[in-house]
Amino acid sequence: MKLFLSYPSAERITAERLALALEAEGHEVFFDRHDLPAGQPFHQRLREAVAAADAFVFLITPAALVPGSYTLAEMDMARQRWPRPGGHVLPVMLQSVPLTALPPYLAAVTLLQPQGEVVAETVAAVARLSQPAFNQRGAAWVAGWAAAAVVVVAALAAGTWQWQAAQQREEQREEQRARQSERQAAREQAVTAAAATAARLCQDGSHGPAMSRFAELTTAPDTPAAVRGAHQDCAMRWVREIRAQSGDGRRITFGEQLDIAQPVLLRGLETAQGVRAADLRAHFAWGERLRWREGSGGGDPAPHWQRALGEDPGNVFAHAMLGNVLLPAQADLARKHFAQAVVAGRERAWVRVMQFGAALSGGDAEAAYAVSVADEMRRGGESLSPDQRRRLANYAFGTRLLNADTRAALFAALPADRLLATHAAVVPPPADGGAASGVNRFGRALLQAHAGQTEPARATLLALQRELTDARQGGRLLDETRRALAALDPPKAAPQVR
Repeated sequence: MKLFLSYPSAERITAERLALALEAEGHEVFFDRHDLPAGQPFHQRLREAVAAADAFVFLITPAALVPGSYTLAEMDMARQRWPRPGGHVLPVMLQSVPLTALPPYLAAVTLLQPQGEVVAETVAAVARLSQPAFNQRGAAWVAGWAAAAVVVVAALAAGTWQWQAAQQREEQREEQRARQSERQAAREQAVTAAAATAARLCQDGSHGPAMSRFAELTTAPDTPAAVRGAHQDCAMRWVREIRAQSGDGRRITFGEQLDIAQPVLLRGLETAQGVRAADLRAHFAWGERLRWREGSGGGDPAPHWQRALGEDPGNVFAHAMLGNVLLPAQADLARKHFAQAVVAGRERAWVRVMQFGAALSGGDAEAAYAVSVADEMRRGGESLSPDQRRRLANYAFGTRLLNADTRAALFAALPADRLLATHAAVVPPPADGGAASGVNRFGRALLQAHAGQTEPARATLLALQRELTDARQGGRLLDETRRALAALDPPKAAPQVR
């Protein structure tokens, strides 16, 4: 359906989130009166937008009902469009307002009072609205075209006179244009330089200050497209790297940070296409996922990721984010999404962070998957960060190797020689030349034995057994060391007596 979304300016963020959720359901939404084309009567364009709509969604707050507000003016246009509002008008109680304060037109239909997530419940309510009567919409479009024709004729007549006058002043205007061009070039150069500084702030992790600077630079309508693009890039980086912060003695929530970043993504989506649109949409969805995790609202991100993959089937962000969300519940599907993200070739280091973030918090199967990722990185020449190496060493190659189920999962994940090589890359010998920990020595000996390197494995295990016995350190490490030695040296059969 075509929807007209009426809202008070203070609720722009909620309106933008609702508009994007409705668009994800296939609706066409008019909600931003600030984006009306210049050069046409303001109220006429609003009336045309209402006339073209199949339904009218009105977000109720005290500010929306103030006499003289744009929202009440838009509601009056809706009343002219649909004298009987049933099936066409959906009032949504965004902030508490006494029912007696509602205009009779809104009170005449069922009022939606969300009990949970406003965006999700409103999308469901819109789906229940009846289909519009097309004869009224057609008449409105005919009237609009007739009015447009009058404007065109008047413009042509005025244009003739303006052309004649322009011929007489051409030299003066040319000189003026040259000066304006020089000033514009100087401004663009200054704005571009300032944007480069803001981008460096964003890359260094100072997302908030960088976004504030970008907001100042992009207020002018003639801001270079590259600067607006850098603003969107910073917003996406912030969403990917978002962390709970502290400021002025209090915690800054995900939601507060996303209230700054997500509107920039939405504005970018107004004109973006293809890969760019998919990138922006995937990050908006991740923001919704973070809001949900934090308990600060958030709509269902899945439709946005699916739409992003429709715009760019190989989109690295949508695939990696889906993989992170689906692991471990849907492990096979999650691995396919991660594989697509790796093949995309973009943001490879970030994709690895998403993989390890999901894998290094699960069970034996996820630990084995994390080791497979490390092996893929090792063979592809990718470096493990110190944090990734530490987490792998502690989680996949640490005390978990004392567990037979974990060992079985690891042995099934990779060929023995690659598993041993990956262990060596993740758990290198101590830099000071000292002895490795007992657990690390046990793990390496275990993997050597699995790879057929029996003698080095036996020597390491015997030395570890003597060390633990002499120090009277019993426990699971000593027990597993003895079991591993017994597996290397099975008892000989007793001689037969004749």
